[in-house]
Amino acid sequence: MCSVMGYIGSRIPKEEFKLGFDMTVSRGPDMSKIEELNNNGFLGFHRLAIMGLTDKGMQPFTYKNNKLVCNGEIYGFRPIKEDLIKRGYTFESESDCEILLPLYELYGTDMFKMLDAEFALIIYDGEKGGLIAARDPIGIRPLYYGLDEDKKPIFASEPKNLVGLVSKIMPFPPGHYYKDGK
Repeated sequence: MCSVMGYIGSRIPKEEFKLGFDMTVSRGPDMSKIEELNNNGFLGFHRLAIMGLTDKGMQPFTYKNNKLVCNGEIYGFRPIKEDLIKRGYTFESESDCEILLPLYELYGTDMFKMLDAEFALIIYDGEKGGLIAARDPIGIRPLYYGLDEDKKPIFASEPKNLVGLVSKIMPFPPGHYYKDGK
């Protein structure tokens, strides 16, 4: 199981983000990465390589201005990927999660209703400069969140990622998504 973490805001410096994020390095022992988001936040990913075993399957995935980290498994992703290829999309890896950013470009948050998957994911929308977080309908993959002092959300795979970064840690509800402060 991988570990994800995402934040847009200026209150939490990268060093503190990394300290919290590294609390779950055991969930993704194969590779780790923290990527800055236009000097205004971070996406983090600890990888446990199961699909797309090469380095090209490492996240965050980037498509145009958007970025994604996902702890999940997308069932039946191959027919979706084939359809996206017919539409002109190209892929760098064999990772099932790489299809998510093209789906987001095509369908926005309606894509979540289309997925047969277990997931906890965070998308950075580079055009709007915000985060979208979502969790599968059953809640198989964990996701938690809290708010910084400026009421900016920070999302993570486990509560211990958020200890010391926010005053209150809450479970993200299964089958929901967060976008534009809602």
